[in-house]
Amino acid sequence: MNPQTIFIAILGVTLLNGFVSPMVPLVFFMAPIWLPEFVPPTRIVLLYGTSLIVSVSTLMVSAVPAGIFERLTGRQETDQTSMFVWLGAAILLTLPGLI
Repeated sequence: MNPQTIFIAILGVTLLNGFVSPMVPLVFFMAPIWLPEFVPPTRIVLLYGTSLIVSVSTLMVSAVPAGIFERLTGRQETDQTSMFVWLGAAILLTLPGLI
């Protein structure tokens, strides 16, 4: 399995978390803070925006353990093991929404 295939799996897990995360209602109700004024505040726009915010946040937060792992092991390039650490962190962040 090459790193690109693992990254596609990471994206799939983070997109799933964007739909099932317990943070979705919180971000949804905070829409007046993050939604620009020129965007119509319809329900579908709010749901897509909320899902996108949670998904991207999951992608960024789950990358932190992989970065720490690379730093501690002295790796110069991202390899398959680092990508699996990233995938594992994304899965752990998605589990609360699936349970």
